[in-house]
Amino acid sequence: MSHRMLHAPCLRDAAAVLFLALLATTPAAARGRYYNHSGSIETSHPDWLSWMPGSASLASLSLPGTHDSMAFTSTGGDLTQTQSLSLRAQLDAGLRALDIRCRHIGDRFAIHHGVVYLNANFDDVLTTTTQFLRDHPGETILMRVKEEHTPEGNSRGFQQTFEWYRNQPAYSPYVWRGTHVPTLGEVRGKIVVLDNFSGGAYGVSWGSLALQDDWTVSTIFDIDNKWDKVRDHLGRTNAGAPPTLYVNFLSGSSVAAFPNVVAGGDGLSIRGVNDFAIDHLVGGNVQRAGVMMMDFPGAGLIDAILALNYRLLPSASILPGDFGTAFRNISYTLGGDAQARWYGLNAFLQNAAPGRYWHALALKGSWAGWMHTDGSYVQSDTMDDYTHLAFTSRTVTSAVSNGFLGGFVNAQLGALSGSTSDRALQLHGRVSSRFPFQLWSVVVKKAPGGLSNWAYSDYGTGYKASLGDYTYAVQAYSASDGVYLYEHGQFEGNVLRLTSGVDYLGDLGFDDILSSVRILGPYRATLCEHPSRTGRCFSTTQSLSDINAAAGGPWNDQISSAGIDFVGLR
Repeated sequence: MSHRMLHAPCLRDAAAVLFLALLATTPAAARGRYYNHSGSIETSHPDWLSWMPGSASLASLSLPGTHDSMAFTSTGGDLTQTQSLSLRAQLDAGLRALDIRCRHIGDRFAIHHGVVYLNANFDDVLTTTTQFLRDHPGETILMRVKEEHTPEGNSRGFQQTFEWYRNQPAYSPYVWRGTHVPTLGEVRGKIVVLDNFSGGAYGVSWGSLALQDDWTVSTIFDIDNKWDKVRDHLGRTNAGAPPTLYVNFLSGSSVAAFPNVVAGGDGLSIRGVNDFAIDHLVGGNVQRAGVMMMDFPGAGLIDAILALNYRLLPSASILPGDFGTAFRNISYTLGGDAQARWYGLNAFLQNAAPGRYWHALALKGSWAGWMHTDGSYVQSDTMDDYTHLAFTSRTVTSAVSNGFLGGFVNAQLGALSGSTSDRALQLHGRVSSRFPFQLWSVVVKKAPGGLSNWAYSDYGTGYKASLGDYTYAVQAYSASDGVYLYEHGQFEGNVLRLTSGVDYLGDLGFDDILSSVRILGPYRATLCEHPSRTGRCFSTTQSLSDINAAAGGPWNDQISSAGIDFVGLR
């Protein structure tokens, strides 16, 4: 058995149809994807800044970064190593802030972590970063340049050697020369130096940053205290002055608490800082995280930081494909039953990409669904037998009443057969055929049901019913513009959608039964008591839950023809 997803051709401005069937499970990744100590990682965001508005200040962004970025090998042992990914792999994963420690030796820069030479030089750093920017010109890289360890054998100052590197023809076009906190548009394709050495102004001054870098963690039992400092600085960042660039180091160490344990915990009872951080970020507690410098960041933690930037995009826009990667990775931090997972999903979605109509679902066990979506769609891996998915719709407006929908669905259930997939397909086809003027989601859950096994957003018109071992949830949204005629007041009963005039409603089965009318979009309806728009008539551009409210009545059950006109710009 397999877990499969089939996509119909998808146009950005058109509805897409998606089919999902949960038939098997896959194991969740270790440590919830907040910690990574391998040479590869389960995320990729080489171009994520390219979809951010150029007017955004770097101070407004949430930027994942690495502490002691070049310490990605075991040179010096566990006390020295802080990363597992090479520099290029860090950049490809989406990390955009680097911490580069330079020892000034022989008028060149060797890369160090304290006394330990990391078998790399500043040329290696600049070659990698400039090549990345050539490959991805919409990106920018923040680079802290810090003087490290004891200088030796130099004929010039540290700042002069930095100038020598900066002025090399291979690097010079890629190093931004400003000293203020720039907008993204000013520095696309550039390295922004965070100047942490004396002797001049070569970038944004390290001393001008709002900084938390209390790195001493005396024992593993002090990791909680380190997290408290990180969390408090996140609070300051979130509420702080918009032009200020905030930098927050999650890293810490000592001879009794190595960097890998401070970041990832001991795998047993001691939680790491990265673990605390991902829960805090996914839980919707932060809207701006600033620059977060981390040891051994996992895919989920990188993506939880990166995802905060989606809130800077217009709410009407379809989210970039990167959002699907982020959604999949943050889902590994969710736990509990379906209801608890749904609350976690909803908190993340509403915080990371607000202003949209999100339909979120957490589903366990045997289920299947057919969904129309005219917006973004994301789905997690299957973990602990749960799958999480979410999609947006243009509106949550439905033109079908709950009562009429319920009656229609109940009449179909006895004829449905086969697997959950078969039943979802059959029911979705029937409601879509009967009510083609809006979009539909149908999810079928085989027993057991209940909130511990499935939970979903319930907007507007929806209906849930059970028959035998199967429960069916039907949701309506994104009703098309038009004039909707109803046989009963309060928009109840049989419904007919019109976008053009009709000389005789009897041809459509609606003669003398109209009781309410709903107007969606720029329409004016002229409704008349006799065919061909004769006899008494009234016009409206507003919905009427009781047409007798229109002047000249009574009108209930007396309408035989309709004229439809556009009002204003369509």
